[in-house]
Amino acid sequence: HNPRTMAFESAKKTPAPRPSFGRAAALSVLLLSSCAAFSHAFTPTTLLGGAKSMAPSTPASAGAFVVPSPMHNKQLAPSGSSSLQMNFVSDFITEKDMERRLKDNDKYIAGLQNRVDSINALEPDIEDLGDDELAARTKEFRERLAKGEDINGKILEESFAVVREAAWRVLEQRHYDVQLLGGLILHDGRLAEMNTGEGKTLVATLPCYINALTGKAAFVITTNDYLARRDMEKMGQVHRFLADHNILE
Repeated sequence: HNPRTMAFESAKKTPAPRPSFGRAAALSVLLLSSCAAFSHAFTPTTLLGGAKSMAPSTPASAGAFVVPSPMHNKQLAPSGSSSLQMNFVSDFITEKDMERRLKDNDKYIAGLQNRVDSINALEPDIEDLGDDELAARTKEFRERLAKGEDINGKILEESFAVVREAAWRVLEQRHYDVQLLGGLILHDGRLAEMNTGEGKTLVATLPCYINALTGKAAFVITTNDYLARRDMEKMGQVHRFLADHNILE
């Protein structure tokens, strides 16, 4: 089928002037905000399918774009309707934006997975430490940071491995990989979306510990007094186990 050209027309039906570079911004607003009347009324689904294969704009027409003719598609609106809901444009933009965000997120998570693998590789050596030796790592970490070591370097992975071992000894709860990922994301200053049952409370022990090592305050915010008290009493056992009696002051 031949492509059908659909253009936004002015209210007075006068020929639209050829757009210039100086009016590009105004034309963009017109394209996104105007209501268009067409000889055929198409459903948003049909137009969205056509928009995805959008051809280059027609230079001689103001605000025109070309989509494949939908006559072979029976998804036509009732014959009495001549208006088009423009939400397909926003849906198309949102879909493309979401695809980009998901791609970037997958790449970011893949990079963090390498750090999770490094944390897991430290586990056998950390397991061999006695309780006093494990707790002594806190003082060692603080001294290394005070000397200028990068908090996002190797010490980050070491501290996460220490917290995981401490949580197992004190609470008999071991951080799984997904919880290590959550801790790394929070430490990076981002939001971590986790499902119910994935152990968000245990996740918080990781970034809280590493950031408290700097000597600055680290806060865990929760939704109500009951949860704040419960989590402080339970998860606080991990931090008290690792404390050099100065870290919590």
